[in-house]
Amino acid sequence: MADNVSPFKTRSKQWQSLLFMVLTGLVLGVIGSLVNRAWASVVGTAVLLGVFGAYNNVLKRNTGIISGLIAGGLIGLFIAILSFAWGGEIENVLHGAFFGLVRGLVIGIVVGLLTRAPAHKDDQWYSKLFLLVGSIAVGALLGGGVGLVAGTVLGLILYMPGAVLLALLLGGIIGGYFGSYYDTRQAMLIGAGSGAALALLAVSFQGALAGIVLGGMAGALAPMLLVASIGAYGGLTSRGVKAMLVEAAEAPAEMIQQGAVPFLAPAVVVGIIVGAAAAGTDGVLALTISLALLGMMLGVLGELEGRPNNKVTMRKMIELVIIGSDDWPIDEVKNRVIGTHRKTAVTGAIIGVSVGLISAGLGIILGQILLLLIQNNL
Repeated sequence: MADNVSPFKTRSKQWQSLLFMVLTGLVLGVIGSLVNRAWASVVGTAVLLGVFGAYNNVLKRNTGIISGLIAGGLIGLFIAILSFAWGGEIENVLHGAFFGLVRGLVIGIVVGLLTRAPAHKDDQWYSKLFLLVGSIAVGALLGGGVGLVAGTVLGLILYMPGAVLLALLLGGIIGGYFGSYYDTRQAMLIGAGSGAALALLAVSFQGALAGIVLGGMAGALAPMLLVASIGAYGGLTSRGVKAMLVEAAEAPAEMIQQGAVPFLAPAVVVGIIVGAAAAGTDGVLALTISLALLGMMLGVLGELEGRPNNKVTMRKMIELVIIGSDDWPIDEVKNRVIGTHRKTAVTGAIIGVSVGLISAGLGIILGQILLLLIQNNL
């Protein structure tokens, strides 16, 4: 697929992209102002539009990244508002487990309903009902399980002694296993170090950053624990305790190397949602931007795969995350902006960051005006 480098762009499409970025920045600035997180909206918008600008400059079409950003942002905003209206914060480890379980169940039920197994037109009503109930039950089981693990881990990190050490351990384990995808010791060490550093950064800043980062890591831990348990059982019943420990340690790495996207992607998203919900008001903006980034990356993947119709809707985004391809070409996504046309990508990123800073600032001002109007009319 040819890159959409600047010389081949029409002036009208350049202005359309610029207008889209300005509107995105204004909306996020207003949201940040309304939830009293102005600085976070500026930084988050700059990052989001910086990534958008980079890919917008090097992809042949921008339909996927525009629609993905909108779909992801709307899903994130909707979930964040529901979580905020629902209320509640993690107060201890036990409450954290219940907190995550309930939210995971709700997410799983909704996802199971949207991605339910299709019935044949000739099926009887009870067969159709069975497929519907079964899809919802499976979604609830998986979502609830991930939510339970995520909530418990967050409760441990937030309220148990040695929170920093627990966060470092979590980040090191998740990062190390992610690094095992490349099947080299160096990649595993780099992954473990990067994961630990990211977890430490999240714990240091607390708030939404901690919720998003640690929640995502805790979500990824759930399927890893599942396959580790299966491996441990198989090793114990076949060769004894030593084999149990070896199989438990190797099982998550084997899962990742064989293509773990269908397991990890939904779990990470559920973990992020639980973590953002635990952050309270901070999570509204963070979840919106996080899922907007995810939606945009799904649009990038669609372009790299050459899909003729790459429009990412909210339903399609959920389906892509839950029942998408077995593998995502992460290296190709990365190389698209650091490869041959990296200068073009850097130019687009600089434009995106600049537009994000300015438009988010204007959005904050509009949000303050809106708040004043609301207060004066009450």
